[in-house]
Amino acid sequence: MKRLSLIICAAIIVACSALTASGQKHEHRAVWMSAFVGDWPTSPILASNPNAHKNICNNNLDSLQRNHMNAIYYHVRTMCDAMYNSAYEPWSNYVSGTRGVEPPFDPFAYLIENAHARGIEVYAWLNPYRYINSIYAEGYGDAGGDKNYENSHPDWLIKWQYSDGGSTRTWTILNPALEEVKQRIVDIVADIMSKYDIDGVVFDDYFYQSGLPMSYDATQYNAYKSAGGTLSQADWRRENVNDMVRRVNAYIKSTKPWVRFGIGPAGVACGTNQSSVAKNYGIEPCPGSDWQYNSIFSDPIAWFNEGSIDFMSPQVYWPISPGSSTDYQAISEWWYKMADKFNRHAYISQDLSNSSSQAAAFSEFSKEINVTRNADTKAASGTVYFPWKSLKSLTQRVDSKNQTLLNYLRYNTFQNVALPPIVTWVNTTCPGQVTNVSRSGRTLTWNGPDNVKFTVYAVPKSLSQAAFDKNEQCLKLVTYAKRCEIPAYNANYPEFGIADADLDNYNYAIAVLDRYGNEYSAVFEGATVKQSEKPVITYPTNGGKAGAAFNFTWTGSSLVYEIAIATDAQMKNTLVKREVTGNSIASGDVYDFDADKTYYCQVATRENNASEAISDVVAFSVDAFHIISPTTGATDCEDDLTITWSATNGVASHLVICKEVTMENVVYEATVNASQHQVPAYTLSGNVTYYAQVTAGDVASKVVSFTVKNIVPSKPTFVVPATSGATVYNNQCIEINPARGITQSRIEVSAKTTFPARTSYIVTSTNFGFKTAELQNAKLGSSALVDGTTYYARAKFSYYDESQKTKDTEYSDIVEFVYNANGGINIVGVGGIRFADGRISTGKADADVMVYGADGKLVLAGRTGADGTLSLNPLQPGVYMVKCTIDGKAQTIKIVK
Repeated sequence: MKRLSLIICAAIIVACSALTASGQKHEHRAVWMSAFVGDWPTSPILASNPNAHKNICNNNLDSLQRNHMNAIYYHVRTMCDAMYNSAYEPWSNYVSGTRGVEPPFDPFAYLIENAHARGIEVYAWLNPYRYINSIYAEGYGDAGGDKNYENSHPDWLIKWQYSDGGSTRTWTILNPALEEVKQRIVDIVADIMSKYDIDGVVFDDYFYQSGLPMSYDATQYNAYKSAGGTLSQADWRRENVNDMVRRVNAYIKSTKPWVRFGIGPAGVACGTNQSSVAKNYGIEPCPGSDWQYNSIFSDPIAWFNEGSIDFMSPQVYWPISPGSSTDYQAISEWWYKMADKFNRHAYISQDLSNSSSQAAAFSEFSKEINVTRNADTKAASGTVYFPWKSLKSLTQRVDSKNQTLLNYLRYNTFQNVALPPIVTWVNTTCPGQVTNVSRSGRTLTWNGPDNVKFTVYAVPKSLSQAAFDKNEQCLKLVTYAKRCEIPAYNANYPEFGIADADLDNYNYAIAVLDRYGNEYSAVFEGATVKQSEKPVITYPTNGGKAGAAFNFTWTGSSLVYEIAIATDAQMKNTLVKREVTGNSIASGDVYDFDADKTYYCQVATRENNASEAISDVVAFSVDAFHIISPTTGATDCEDDLTITWSATNGVASHLVICKEVTMENVVYEATVNASQHQVPAYTLSGNVTYYAQVTAGDVASKVVSFTVKNIVPSKPTFVVPATSGATVYNNQCIEINPARGITQSRIEVSAKTTFPARTSYIVTSTNFGFKTAELQNAKLGSSALVDGTTYYARAKFSYYDESQKTKDTEYSDIVEFVYNANGGINIVGVGGIRFADGRISTGKADADVMVYGADGKLVLAGRTGADGTLSLNPLQPGVYMVKCTIDGKAQTIKIVK
């Protein structure tokens, strides 16, 4: 152990100003590492090659360390086997060559020991249920003996035979419904935690086998139903998975609560095809299609919602592609919103083994990392790359030299050492203080608490100790030991190490980094530790309401502080922690506060060479600019609802309503000099979720979602022709009475009452259009309408039902009309309606006005004011049909603007 503690613990001792920092002091930078895909060990560990495998391991760890990665997800269990010394399952053939045979050394123990010596975290990666796929074998036979479940517990297994390209395959999994299986998975995690000093546990997305027929676990489901169960079989399957996750988390938190538990699900959860599931959780759907919910019965948001995991590492295996259903940016941003909502972390997983990733420019990966950093609100962004071998081997020509992706990221994105994100939702206290820091040559030693890590800083002597604020440029290494070696200069890595002649040009400082990611005060070599002055929060005041934008301020003499924001006075459910230089920080740099919600704030000192002092807790709320009504997630809203928001003190407000949470696909927008606005009828569809945002000057509200109530329209009736058999002129349109809440209207004109599609004039509108173009522009197939000929018209509406499936009304009654190609209607005015000086005049207040373009689409809707007029100035020059409804009677005129 002494030898290991003297390994070059982080190998980055340089001047604070030598690197351009990424500004990310806390960030999860991890790799999925698996013997199953040849990461490490790259081949079985045999009696003839243990040292070779150990050398490869150490080279891997050196490479990870030097390129500022800080975590490994190591595959300890692929198919009910073990890459570690398991009490329950046989050694894996992927590490020993033969299932059930122990390798010459324990690869997991060796990896943890040497990774920790370099400050790298190690997570145990398990597949919870997968047993075997017949692509590999039909069974294991005697290999592994009774530790193979086919020998000891065949009743625990579900074997599913299916056809694959003409071949019969067999998938075998542990039955998630069985109590014995749930307990075995908990026992396996407990076994690992009792033997190995792991930092986390992570499952990937092998749950129920995709496509597994319901008949294969019908016996257990029927028993559940007989005992009074009420869930559907699909919900019951999901609950079986949820229950296993719940139990694993409970064991971890009751035993070693600092061990982080996460899952790497498929990239899209609660997708647009599962919007009702998203609605149940009070969230907007994830962009893209969710296959996992009803295929492998995985419901990731259930784990967030219950708080039964610490982090999610969704497999977002797509590039940035705006507008597509697999856009890395839109999907990743959604996951970070979920992490923020449920006060957990999200670390995006990426697959480097697929052809699109291997063909992508390296700059794409930097852009993706910046997406996660921008989306993160907790100083807890993260990326996990699969597989490790691709990260270190993918090579491109960049800046006239060959670079691996790992090197590229180090120089362009991961420029500094990063600490793990802070687990804020577990209440912690300072575990103890560093003391007695000393240096002898290249060896640094100190005293400190046990079961923690330590951060090591090299601070140029040109920077005084009093002015040092633990900036990430000076952060040089993380170690689990209470000593480390300062590495010597190496020409092959000029940014690493310190030459003998330069050792005395730095002051070295050590800080406690607890297993939850909290970093405490730094202590310099030779310093005596004093007691810090207790800070006092001066703003916001206790019980007060702060403005929309404000500064947190406090008293105290420390240079560095940590501010924490929680939802409870005991600070147990902490939302965010920020390290601050000085005695104030802008609220927007701390958290995106909701309006009128009570928060709690506490400030702790992080003074150099001093022990921690903590302020009293202060309760406060924020008068943030926000939409008051509807509240986000509101349902059963009227289609002409009134939206209200914070007062703007005379500043004009701009309301935008969209169908996408990204605020794309604008449905309606309006600029008003008020703090409320009623959405016109014939704008929003029933059973559709919309997203609204208001901006006023340079402030913007949070986006709120709302769902319009169920609206079932009647079948259409006609305005033109007013009666069957009437004459319709060439400059008239076939028009139906408008219907609210619809998604589409369809008007058909034909010379036959059967309305053959190829010879009918068909107009569909998804924008609340209720008329055709002028009949002189209509075509029946390729033929114009003929003067004096009788034609027929019919129409129908489409709408969403309560399950958001498209439904159609009945067709209207068929009406006939005689076409007149020579006459025309009065286009100046009808029934007292006039257009002049850019205003439509009805002579009556609150008359509904709907304006249609030449293509029949609704372009403007509103109501006349007290003077009986409405401005049409927003319209572009052109020809329009204006429909005015007064006392329930509709009249239409044609205008030229």
